[in-house]
Amino acid sequence: FLQSKDPLQSISSHKSSSPAITSLLHQNLRLRRRKKSNFDPTTKFIKELHSDLEMVYVGQLCLSWEILHWQYEKAMEIWETDPYSLRRFNEVACEFQQFQVLIQRFIENELFEGPRVQNYVKNRCVLRNLLQVPVIREDSVKDKRKGRRKRIDDDDDDDGITSDMLVEIMEESIRIFWRFIRADKDANVVIKNSRKGTQIEPLEPADLELLTKVQTSLQKKDKKLKDILRSGNCILRKLKKNEEENSNQVLCFFSQVDLKLVARVMNMSKVTKDQLLWCHNKLSKINFVHRKINVEPSFLLFPC
Repeated sequence: FLQSKDPLQSISSHKSSSPAITSLLHQNLRLRRRKKSNFDPTTKFIKELHSDLEMVYVGQLCLSWEILHWQYEKAMEIWETDPYSLRRFNEVACEFQQFQVLIQRFIENELFEGPRVQNYVKNRCVLRNLLQVPVIREDSVKDKRKGRRKRIDDDDDDDGITSDMLVEIMEESIRIFWRFIRADKDANVVIKNSRKGTQIEPLEPADLELLTKVQTSLQKKDKKLKDILRSGNCILRKLKKNEEENSNQVLCFFSQVDLKLVARVMNMSKVTKDQLLWCHNKLSKINFVHRKINVEPSFLLFPC
């Protein structure tokens, strides 16, 4: 169907589905310029599919952050229970490095690749691991036993990835993921005077009330967080050092990510009631008391 709408493309010339998706999105732009009737089934189909692709992208973004945050907490627990750095994580360290490289390349090439959603879909069809967070696990039993036989002061210790190094790799992964989110122009908090551009399904008074409540809460908490950022220069640093002094900075950073993600959801062309509730629950976990941030632990999966 998509190929029939673009006679310059032929099905046999494509080795993957990504060019077809690209053709779809270009066709969407052309159809908009022609200003066809809203009742045109082709226009309606492409518009709905574009909205679905956006939801897939945003859903993956939110899911990846939840898993990445959870895996970071797991790495911290491993580090705290491994004082002699006997455990090894070489294999998963390589996977996280690949995770970083794919995101970095995406950011670097994005200027030449068009809109974020279109670019994501095209890359995701080819790079199946894009935004896929690896699962932390130890190396094989053989390597584990070898590590346990070594003493902390052994001069012959190998260059294996220890739990301390794993935490540093996780922190770098978080920093790169944060840059990926910040590079999304639709992840900014936008003050909207009307509902133009955002559709709620189903369209009910209670849903519109929830929409207004979430938008107001997002704007207020984003303003408070920015005030703290200006006064404290709160950025992501070495998270595991000086825990008491940096605890507010850590919460500050993670709150930045959560607010960006909520903003990205709110800026989608179509938002469901379940997704609004997800945003509401996210925001309810972030509170400010005397310029201190209080974040309740949570693991919220984005409803697609």
